[in-house]
Amino acid sequence: MEIQINKKVLNWTVFTLVLLAAIITITSTVYDLYYSPGIGEAAQSRLGFRWGTIHLIISVILLLFSGLLAINWKRMFPFNIPVAIILVGFYYELFFLTFTIGWVGALGMFGFVIAFLIGATLIISYSIANLLDRRKSIIKN
Repeated sequence: MEIQINKKVLNWTVFTLVLLAAIITITSTVYDLYYSPGIGEAAQSRLGFRWGTIHLIISVILLLFSGLLAINWKRMFPFNIPVAIILVGFYYELFFLTFTIGWVGALGMFGFVIAFLIGATLIISYSIANLLDRRKSIIKN
């Protein structure tokens, strides 16, 4: 039981840190783009709204996966938060695809990669821990 509580605390701590980092980077990027002069090289990256078919497809897929995660939330423990972290990375990328123009969009891709690596690391570590626990229980019996 104590292990489950530790996993829950670790999950929520990492999720909160990832979400906080996403909010801080989005806020600082939008602030910087809004108040920077659009002259010369600086004009390559700017705020702007773009919505097309690819944005709609990505949004529908993200909403579908978010709904599936919400439905299976308790069944997926301890893998629910790592999957949610990966979904946050996708939403982060969608934000930069939709509201920025230029090279600043690479920040969205970078944030997605970081979120994916954190989520994948948690999934792999929990899988290994579950495998070792099963092996211990088999050896005891």
